[in-house]
Amino acid sequence: MTKNLLFTIIFSFFGISVYSQSFSVMYPFTGVMSGTINTGTIDPTPTPTAVGIACGSFVAVGTSTATAANGVFAFNAWGTGATNNNDVAFTGSLSPTQYYQVSITPSVSYSVTLTSITFHMLRSANGPRHWAMRSNKDGYTMNLPAAIVSNTNLATQPGNIFFWSVDSYTTNTQQIGCTVNLSGPNFLNQTTPYVFRMYAWDAETGAGTFRIDTARFNGLSTLITGVNEITQDLNSSLKIYPNPNNGDIIYIESKNINYSKIEVINILGSIVATETKESPLNEKMKLNLNSLSAGTYFVKITDGSKVYTERFFINK
Repeated sequence: MTKNLLFTIIFSFFGISVYSQSFSVMYPFTGVMSGTINTGTIDPTPTPTAVGIACGSFVAVGTSTATAANGVFAFNAWGTGATNNNDVAFTGSLSPTQYYQVSITPSVSYSVTLTSITFHMLRSANGPRHWAMRSNKDGYTMNLPAAIVSNTNLATQPGNIFFWSVDSYTTNTQQIGCTVNLSGPNFLNQTTPYVFRMYAWDAETGAGTFRIDTARFNGLSTLITGVNEITQDLNSSLKIYPNPNNGDIIYIESKNINYSKIEVINILGSIVATETKESPLNEKMKLNLNSLSAGTYFVKITDGSKVYTERFFINK
């Protein structure tokens, strides 16, 4: 049984009990290779990991089939529409068939809230001047909120479009500061996969490359199994003592609650002990806890459609 839990725990005593952990996962693209040993359109780098989520690999769709550089996600064959040394006139537009795609999937028994995405980017001398990000949560119809943090070489334009500000500025230095800020119900407590697509357009030629690196997804994963689905009613007749407990015997009183079974649940949502009610008139039960390690636990009892819990602690 795990004793050291890397969880940020938030208790809501008037509604749903929530057990959440923040995460920040980063894609470094270190496994990407160009040249004769080309890794193709799928990033072969091991995907990042975090509690409560499964991260998919980046894939390039509708672009060239071979990456243009090592250690970054870099492809060409984007839509054209820019002119050399012209920072005003652009004739291209976002193509829904050309993009980089990645997924973030909530693990079983978790919901996931995403708060932001950041990434570094770079264009070749004739690469795309505009780019934007969308998600499956609205069918890829709207650009997600775009922001540039502390980088005057980049800008945003109306419609949440990222913009390479000055065509004549092209170096081999990655540009930092691209940020997508996520909010609203589409990114709150989701249990189905997030799929993101990054589109680029307005290249000067089809050979122009659009590169991304250090793509980071930030959010919160929340356990929704067991105790997370329990309503804790402070006015209920459920009482536990002694609390804190030394891991020996705990007594449970439950006046006016018609139940047949009591469950003890750990902070990960697993049932670690059960006890069957001996008699409908028996309002007091005792449980032996000597098999449990120190930590935070919940007693759960069910009365029809109602669920009652009470938190207790074991100190050893």
